[in-house]
Amino acid sequence: MVKSLLGQAIKSLFIDAILEIVYFPVWWYSAGLKNTILYSLNGIKNANNNLALIIMFKNIFKPMFGQYDRAGRIISFFMRFILLIFKLLIFLFFILFYIITILFWIILPIFTVYQIIFNLPVL
Repeated sequence: MVKSLLGQAIKSLFIDAILEIVYFPVWWYSAGLKNTILYSLNGIKNANNNLALIIMFKNIFKPMFGQYDRAGRIISFFMRFILLIFKLLIFLFFILFYIITILFWIILPIFTVYQIIFNLPVL
């Protein structure tokens, strides 16, 4: 009884390990890729909210600090324009980071299999 229970447990663990190895690429390119894309889109949305780009675009022509004279409007426009340029560069960095993350997710298993196949030492 104990021997068959132990044998059955080992057989079950072995089959489970084989099935996990076979299922891994399917998960990686389906649910895993979907989760990575959703994470990236959420990160881009959070970066947009944190940088307040929409607010900057809406208020670019409004004077800062209630300075409604000509000099206040000109200074406010150029200050907001400079801030907008830097915030857009930071936002572009975030977009590139998340695109590289998705590409890394797609390429990593292919690169790993390639390295295993072509760089395995021959005995």
